[in-house]
Amino acid sequence: MKKKSLATVGITGLMGSGKSTALKFYKNKGIQTCDLDVEAKKLLKKGTKCYKQIIKIFGNGILNSNKTINRRRLRKIVFNNKKDREALNSIVHPELRNQISILCNKLKEGGERIIFFEGALISKQTKIGSSLNYIIYIDAPKKVLKGRILRRDGIEEEEAKKLLLMQKIIEKNRKYADFTIRNNSNVKEFNHQLNLVLDKLVY
Repeated sequence: MKKKSLATVGITGLMGSGKSTALKFYKNKGIQTCDLDVEAKKLLKKGTKCYKQIIKIFGNGILNSNKTINRRRLRKIVFNNKKDREALNSIVHPELRNQISILCNKLKEGGERIIFFEGALISKQTKIGSSLNYIIYIDAPKKVLKGRILRRDGIEEEEAKKLLLMQKIIEKNRKYADFTIRNNSNVKEFNHQLNLVLDKLVY
């Protein structure tokens, strides 16, 4: 019997746009989901292959006192420098793609039909994004984004503004998405749009 294909869907957007909320929405429907940020964190754990390669390139200045990688410090470096960003991606992305491939094969074997991935850097311009069948971009007004980040992360307003400025590269991904969903903090409307997109997916 021929195996049925597995539809792969990426959810992307700026910080505070509602990516995690969207992923949770689909998970609550019994659909398979995967947070790529969580998977990337695992790859950066102390002692891993990626950890050693990152320290070799970026030095001990990105380490905390307990020798773990300070992700906020590393993020600031790579968002401000394209060359550094590409260097980091060349280390993490191949490993991440391998993890995605293993997961998808496992789900396919189990008869699953669809999986949603969440990741800020999912784009048709990257190998990870281009391997997915569909990409959903979650959009929201800058004022709403800033308010959510302030409430969620407990940081100063100036730092929230800087974080959003650092993510301008992610904003460009909107034009490559298959679907764009506007999240203006109306939960009912947001969920309705998520359902509409689900109905349009072929799987």
